[in-house]
Amino acid sequence: MSLRSARHLTSVFLVREGSVLLLYRRGSRAIADSWVGIGGHLEPHELTDPTVAALRELKEEVGVTADQLTDLALRYVAVRDTGDEVRTTYYFTANLTVPGPTECTEGDLRWFDLTMDPTSLEMPPTARIAFAHWLGVGRLDERLRFIMVDADGRETGPL
Repeated sequence: MSLRSARHLTSVFLVREGSVLLLYRRGSRAIADSWVGIGGHLEPHELTDPTVAALRELKEEVGVTADQLTDLALRYVAVRDTGDEVRTTYYFTANLTVPGPTECTEGDLRWFDLTMDPTSLEMPPTARIAFAHWLGVGRLDERLRFIMVDADGRETGPL
């Protein structure tokens, strides 16, 4: 068994007035340019509370603060073995109570209608699975779900 490094990330799907905000992230060290939620890496002191990391990333990347959100909830925990490292991503959803941000230093922001076809977007494997499931089923309940993905981007575990 070979040892792999670990990477922990957060991603938040912000919702407002029937739309969800996504970021076309450019120049990431972890993923190819693609659509994702707002988020990033957990700091070592955040490993026991990914919600803190999600709120920090929202503030840093798009200027959204906790008092501008309702119903912030962890919805998916995804684990992907890339072959070189094991990545755990904590996917959150939240309702935004103010007009949405328009700029992000990490890439381009865009609002998508909640009725969109998620397969039309280029997304990393776990983001694609979590986002598509949330749009179709997950946003209709409050369950926490788990996703497992292999190095080829194939789902290998429960949803």
